[in-house]
Amino acid sequence: MWYIVSGVLGAVIGSFLNVVVYRLPKEGLKLWDPPYSFCPVCKHRLSWKDNIPIISYIYLKGRCRYCGAKIPLRYLLVEILNTATYILATYLTSDLVVLVSLFGIFSALIAISFMDLEYMGIHDSLNISLLIFSFLFAWRVHSIVIGLISAGISVGIFLIFSLLKKGMGMGDVLMIGAGSVSLDFFTLDIAILIAAVGGLVYSLLVYKGLKLGKTIPFGPFLAMGIATGVVIRVISL
Repeated sequence: MWYIVSGVLGAVIGSFLNVVVYRLPKEGLKLWDPPYSFCPVCKHRLSWKDNIPIISYIYLKGRCRYCGAKIPLRYLLVEILNTATYILATYLTSDLVVLVSLFGIFSALIAISFMDLEYMGIHDSLNISLLIFSFLFAWRVHSIVIGLISAGISVGIFLIFSLLKKGMGMGDVLMIGAGSVSLDFFTLDIAILIAAVGGLVYSLLVYKGLKLGKTIPFGPFLAMGIATGVVIRVISL
């Protein structure tokens, strides 16, 4: 029963995350203005039946009901991923505080990942959201002191790296700092390793070799590392 509730909540929040990913980077758009969803192509206001998470995308076959424009696959992926992570979080813990913090961390990481993939940037408000839920997680699971030390270590490492090698922005540095508050020293090592290996493999596969000056969206790999570290931390309780 609780898995169903968590899944539905995850799908609904995932639908909202799509609004966040689309609107935050764009000037002239606010999360609450206009107070309704619309097609990015024809600007037609969407009805409730066009906004049912996951189901509407599948039913409409990934096309706008009004103009037939293709709806980016990102909308479906975000909703599915957020649903899956909420169900996973419910499976991992029965502690309400830990559960809420996991929901927040996972949602922030998903929004950050897809925003970075699409716009090559991370909005400060998402990093702040990640930081808030990471503090909540650290307070409940290990300690805020350990979280702050982990954050200091990670920020120091990535700040030095960003200064030595162009391509990593301050958004990435702030992201790893915010997410590292939820990690202890062991899971921080795992998170950094996963992010580094993931970024390297992506570079080799997509660009067929590392090219100086070529930037890649590093946020998704940081998100994978942080999420893995958080899961391991919960399992070890």
